[in-house]
Amino acid sequence: MPDRYLESLTCPLPEDISRLKGAGEISLALELIDKRLAQPLPKMLRTRLEAERTLLPQWAERYPFTHEQLLMEMRSRVPGFTDQELRQMLDDGLLDFIYVDGTRYYHEDLAASLLKSQPQLKKRSLNPDTAPSTLDAVIRRMMDHDVVFRYRLRASTHVRSWEPDTLYRVYMPVAARSMQQTPAEDVSSTLLLVGCDAEDAPQRTAYLEGSLRASPDFSLEYTVTQRPKYVDPMNESIRRVIYPQARPVCDEDLAEQPPHIVFTPYLKSLAAELRGGEADPVRAARRFYDYITENVTYSFMPPYLLMESGAEYCAVNLRGDCGIQALLFITLCRISGIPARWQSGLAAEPDSVGSHDWAEFYSERLGWLPVDCSFGGGGRRCGSALRKNFYFGNLDPWRMVANRVYYAPFAPEKKYPRVDPYDNQRGEIENDRRGLRTGEFRTRYEMLWHEETEAKE
Repeated sequence: MPDRYLESLTCPLPEDISRLKGAGEISLALELIDKRLAQPLPKMLRTRLEAERTLLPQWAERYPFTHEQLLMEMRSRVPGFTDQELRQMLDDGLLDFIYVDGTRYYHEDLAASLLKSQPQLKKRSLNPDTAPSTLDAVIRRMMDHDVVFRYRLRASTHVRSWEPDTLYRVYMPVAARSMQQTPAEDVSSTLLLVGCDAEDAPQRTAYLEGSLRASPDFSLEYTVTQRPKYVDPMNESIRRVIYPQARPVCDEDLAEQPPHIVFTPYLKSLAAELRGGEADPVRAARRFYDYITENVTYSFMPPYLLMESGAEYCAVNLRGDCGIQALLFITLCRISGIPARWQSGLAAEPDSVGSHDWAEFYSERLGWLPVDCSFGGGGRRCGSALRKNFYFGNLDPWRMVANRVYYAPFAPEKKYPRVDPYDNQRGEIENDRRGLRTGEFRTRYEMLWHEETEAKE
């Protein structure tokens, strides 16, 4: 999607089109959009309608379940789950849905989302996962002494409906230089590795090319080294920059980034209410963190490309995934004059590797520090005060940082629009004719080996 489309999403839709969209009258809404586009329009409104014309048909793809189908899905995961329970969750605002032609449809990942966000439901499921978390042990080791973690990751990608005589261009995320991480080492691929972005690229990728003549599958491997530091930000006697190698503060760390980081009247009001008269940026940021971790329910989201304002969505609906929570934290900080920015890549634990997003904020007393509202909220849900406190100012070592700027370009630039214009965690693929869409390829990650050593002075 062109950049001008993304920037236009802050423009409201005309009321009649907005009402049809909300009612799920997709065909009628598209007809009205076409009629409006045939008329003279201000530039931004025209671009907004063009964007909506592209995005609106994609909503139904992400919301495939009727009420009955969702109930069957929940019963397949949680024995004895009842229709009354599902309806109560609807009343409690826990179910993400849209209307299409008068019928309510639910998000494709809603069942998994409910099991992740509702501990009591997880305990009743067929896979209660009662084994103790390894995170608490790692956190305690980090609190006792500085450690170095090294591990090797493999990203395996399968291309569906591949064309054997076509050259594919691939942009895979790879570990960048960040304040707690050194750049990827020993990078190798089963496709031709043309090269990697600069170590400090805002969104670092390994650029691959190949015809996939023999197989629709390829892989990328690299080694990651993490040197996280532990700090208690609320201990005001600590007055040293924790990560002196971090990128300096810049104007963008305090700026709006439409459509998802926008200083709306509601978010300005919320930031002022939460901060109160607190002048210290660390304590103010902690108030924002506590509000998000204690009030926002974790929920899988549709692609951010389909959302108009991630931060405000989170604040109004009090639900969101890791990235949506990070966007709200960043926005509240920036509104309050506290520099904040995006960081993302993978949560890479030995037995599970998946996409993940978090944030960073800045104070003169401590410099840049990471904040993970999603993991902090997970700690609260499972009753771990240790984790709840840890993820304000700290990260566990099981991370791979590829993206340090939200909504940044690739190098070399893609010829066709990206699947995800904001972030890059699963890769982007294109050929000479078009870019591959979501669902046309799948990337799976695994940790091949890992080691932990105590850091030397």
